[in-house]
Amino acid sequence: MPRTRQILMPLAAVAIAAGTLTATTPAAVAAEAAACGVSAPDRDRRQNGQYFTQDVYLRTGPAWGCGITGTATTANYVDYHCTTAGFTYLRTASSKLGWVHNSYLVGGGTNVRC
Repeated sequence: MPRTRQILMPLAAVAIAAGTLTATTPAAVAAEAAACGVSAPDRDRRQNGQYFTQDVYLRTGPAWGCGITGTATTANYVDYHCTTAGFTYLRTASSKLGWVHNSYLVGGGTNVRC
């Protein structure tokens, strides 16, 4: 039977996001978790459109560590609400709500802040 090794994560983990290398401290992880479970107002008044660059996960908050509430495809029409922390809150034409990282949105998402 092959032996396996357990790799333990140090207190200060390293994360790679959008092509940059950043250190993540326990305080940053806690702040990210606190951001989950939030919605945002519809401040962007542009028309609905097909704005996904690929199929995406809809998250419960503006952070990678937030839970996934559903998925959407490039065929979905989307209504942007606003953006914060590199994520855009949006509603699909089928009324799914969630946060999507701006790198998965045409033009980088909305520029209307939450």
